Amino acid sequence: MVQRKDIAVNDEYTLAVVTEDMTDGWAVVASIKHRSPSGEQTTELPVDNRRYSSQPEAEESGIAQARDWLSKNIPHAA
Repeated sequence: MVQRKDIAVNDEYTLAVVTEDMTDGWAVVASIKHRSPSGEQTTELPVDNRRYSSQPEAEESGIAQARDWLSKNIPHAA
């Protein structure tokens, strides 16, 4: 099962988190979406090979990774 969640940070940035139930646990990938008047840019974050025991645990890890990346790379958006 795959679950997708978009979390708006502000008018320009959204955290996108995808979790998937794998045979050995839950996996997560995260990205940052930046919207501007001329289009949308997506920044894929490094994939972590860890597995989690539950979907909420995996999702929280992806959200934390995305928020951490945002605070380090685009401080005004965090």
